[in-house]
Amino acid sequence: MQRVYGEALFSVPVNVEFGCPNRERDGSGGCSFCPEHGARAAQIADAKSVEEQIQKALSFAKRRYNAKAFALYIQAYTGTFASLIKQKETYEKLLALYPFRALHIGTRPDCLSESTLGYLAELNQKIDVVVELGVQSLHDASLKRMNRGHDAVCSLAAIKRLHGKGLKVYAHVIIGLPNETPQMWKESVQGLVNAGIDGIKFHNLHIIQNTDLAREFSRTPFPLLSEYEYAEALIELLRYVPSHIPILRLATDTPERELIAPKWHMAKGQFGEYVAQTMRYRGIRQGNLVEKELEESDAIPQKISLKDGSTTLWNEIYRDYYHPKAGAIRQAQELFLAHSNLKERLEKSGVTLLEIGFGMGYNTFMATQLAQTVAQNRLHVKAIDQDRMLLQKASVVISDTLHVKMLDALFTCKRYDDDFAKVEFLNAEARYALRLLDEQFDVIFLDPFIESNNASLVTLDFFQHLRKFLKPDGVLVASTALQVSQVGLNLAGFDVMVIKDATSDIQGVVATLSSSHILHVKEPYRDIYGIYNDKQIETLHQKSSN
Repeated sequence: MQRVYGEALFSVPVNVEFGCPNRERDGSGGCSFCPEHGARAAQIADAKSVEEQIQKALSFAKRRYNAKAFALYIQAYTGTFASLIKQKETYEKLLALYPFRALHIGTRPDCLSESTLGYLAELNQKIDVVVELGVQSLHDASLKRMNRGHDAVCSLAAIKRLHGKGLKVYAHVIIGLPNETPQMWKESVQGLVNAGIDGIKFHNLHIIQNTDLAREFSRTPFPLLSEYEYAEALIELLRYVPSHIPILRLATDTPERELIAPKWHMAKGQFGEYVAQTMRYRGIRQGNLVEKELEESDAIPQKISLKDGSTTLWNEIYRDYYHPKAGAIRQAQELFLAHSNLKERLEKSGVTLLEIGFGMGYNTFMATQLAQTVAQNRLHVKAIDQDRMLLQKASVVISDTLHVKMLDALFTCKRYDDDFAKVEFLNAEARYALRLLDEQFDVIFLDPFIESNNASLVTLDFFQHLRKFLKPDGVLVASTALQVSQVGLNLAGFDVMVIKDATSDIQGVVATLSSSHILHVKEPYRDIYGIYNDKQIETLHQKSSN
């Protein structure tokens, strides 16, 4: 919008009460997912007239987003389900109420007469007109199941007809429909891209009160996507959308009082930030699977040599280095390896190790080297980190060729093998990654970097979840000595021993499963839904401690 108009445009949603050809006169029927009010925007729900709707929407956008430029959006029901005379009267009346920069009309693929197309093309000479089509899916079985009233061919034909009149077309797509698979989502997206779509609005499936889908769900519940699951699906789909196609929406909005499921706890803005951050951490972007890769930067990461001769990197976000000044190798050996008794464990049997916060890989690399030295039993490591690109940056500054070999293998294929060790890399946010595991471990390494800035890794709730993955005789070693972390571990059912080296800045804790429950007065960090960002966790902690 900034590129086209010189500034961002904010939507002003309006309900013109044109109704829908897929509903009866009493409002019954319609698509199985659609509420009785036709997905009317929440901020105008109580407005008595279209003039009041516009005023409320303008005030909301100006107050909340400091908006200055606007597009009129005919949102609810079907914006072209009226006589041509009625459409002209309505649109011209609305456009006269405010100097809008564009007109967006939400409608159905089967509700575009030739006379309507001709009028919209004429109107497009005066103001930018965008037709937003409810495509939802390009699979006929899904369209039939949701009582959509048209097939996929109709959607593609509508896009072609609109383009023939010189009109832009945005498509609405639902991700997570019953019986649809990730491959089917991909096929729908690719079909729209091949049709030359001008923009896409993604919606995760919502079960809304008083809909046919809600009644179906109450009889036979079917899986719905959590925040993390939907983000994973969306990120993969975005890689097949060329970068010149704008993404106008990432997730669905439904008023809390009307929503049956799924119950998310991640705010809309936070979800968008999570998706964007995850893509940056993985080194991927919109369209990167269908476009030529961008040239990689030759810039050398900012590094520092530590006292033990190892090298670490500077983190711009946290404004600190990844490792203590005493050294990354020394921290790995003297904290993680020594206090997990890894050598003794490897001498007895094979060892399973979970590392959370893989970072530059020093802890895992030193563990694999120890397994090679002992040369008796195999070490199996599952390493979790959201930042895949850190592996590539680390390989540039680390001098040990075997360490670099491991980093390169994990970066390219997420797996590294040698004679006595195997490493698997899980490139995901730690709280989500744990949901994908179904085994217990002999040893857990937790390396949260700067705990106060990675608060999500040291909450009571995370420790409680982590406890399930530790074998009865297992040990957890963490590079955190915060009091709040010790309290959280105690309350989660761990016995905790603090490790502090008077000769260095290496510090941490060793935790084993406890049979007793210790009561503490001080509040731990909390993250009850497993979705809060680090700032939210710190803010909640400060409020609860006051």
